Amino acid sequence: MRPLDALFSPAEQRLMNLVLIDPQRDFGTLELLHRMGNSRSSGMRVLERWLAAGLLHERRVGNQRRLSANPDFLLFPELRRMVVKTIAIAEPLCAALRPAAASLTEAFIFGSVAAGNDHSDSDIDVALVGHLDLFALSPRIDQAQTQLGRRVHLNVYDPQEWASKSDSVLQSIQRGPRIDLMEMLRGPPR
Repeated sequence: MRPLDALFSPAEQRLMNLVLIDPQRDFGTLELLHRMGNSRSSGMRVLERWLAAGLLHERRVGNQRRLSANPDFLLFPELRRMVVKTIAIAEPLCAALRPAAASLTEAFIFGSVAAGNDHSDSDIDVALVGHLDLFALSPRIDQAQTQLGRRVHLNVYDPQEWASKSDSVLQSIQRGPRIDLMEMLRGPPR
């Protein structure tokens, strides 16, 4: 079971992944229903419920209804962070890194994504600590970049380098916000 399965249906998770990651983007109702994969009636109930709660904005363009996330919604930052931690970014990265999991002592997302102030064109900064074969890993990271539609910037450190207390950049990364990937990497494949 994935972490969000206990809270949201698969269709709601797909909707969250679409609208919460890029709140400036708007969608047509039919596009959302199609991408949610629900029947039209159950999908419309979800959309109407989210509109009534204030999680979605609605605007009309002619006779078309356009929907987007409402970043002013009380729980927007928390919901977005849950999506980022699980289905939006962590899963494709973990799928790419899973073959190297035994070689890693730490793996996490840091920088603007972890801090929650990234944009759709921001790089995804990933720190990896361990002994890795980057040549073997690169095609899988390229695949994750394509899937995410964002550049992934790997920062690879051997354990001795990571333990160094003299590098201020490393200390900043170590103390900064992070989205840990190790639990997901060591768990069963999804």
